[in-house]
Amino acid sequence: MFSFSHIFLLSITTFTISFALSNSKTVCCQVGTKSENCTSYSEPRELIGVACCGSHVYNTSSQLCCEENVHNRDRGGVMAHSCCGTQPLRLDQTCCGGVIHNIIGGDCCGFDVYFQRDTTFLCCDQTLSVKTTPDDVCCGNSTFDGGVQQMCCGNSVFESSEYNSCCQLNNGTARPYHSTTHVCCDGPLEKSSTVRACCYLRNEDGKFRDTQYDKTKQCCKYPYDKIYSMGKNKSC
Repeated sequence: MFSFSHIFLLSITTFTISFALSNSKTVCCQVGTKSENCTSYSEPRELIGVACCGSHVYNTSSQLCCEENVHNRDRGGVMAHSCCGTQPLRLDQTCCGGVIHNIIGGDCCGFDVYFQRDTTFLCCDQTLSVKTTPDDVCCGNSTFDGGVQQMCCGNSVFESSEYNSCCQLNNGTARPYHSTTHVCCDGPLEKSSTVRACCYLRNEDGKFRDTQYDKTKQCCKYPYDKIYSMGKNKSC
């Protein structure tokens, strides 16, 4: 009696085929130094398409390996052609973020499925929303009417009757304000304020940044590199 083996490397898994005088063929999947789930075959042609799925022997012609889980390609008369996470995906399905939907050729928005040609939906920051008006556009992960009666500021929707402008802060965030009562100075600043004022300080790169300060206690003055404290006589 004799035997020999041929080892194929497949990721961290190898499989060994051993032949004996009885002409039986045994396939074992090996992970590290441990062989598991050995399968015997009687004919050489049965080895066509044989591979390892983790520690499991499977046939790539009739089965799928989905994250080390073996599934039959035939899913009740409809063939699975790929995987969706650990599950087989049929030709008449769509996979979105690991979730299977029974829709052919759908488009994904996060875990949801829709059709981009369907103008009643909008995909905003991987969140699927239903349009309430034909003019709806995205604002962060929600929708707004594109500026008709609403405004988008800092990825949030506000009513235009309350706010009509958006103030970009130096830290990258944004806050809404109404331009009739406020100005933008690293945040909304009330125009009629007797305490707060706006100062434009020079950065090292020569550009200016707007900064609010307390004009009853502080000074905005040359060389405009910082906000200065008032002197003892309340002068700048």
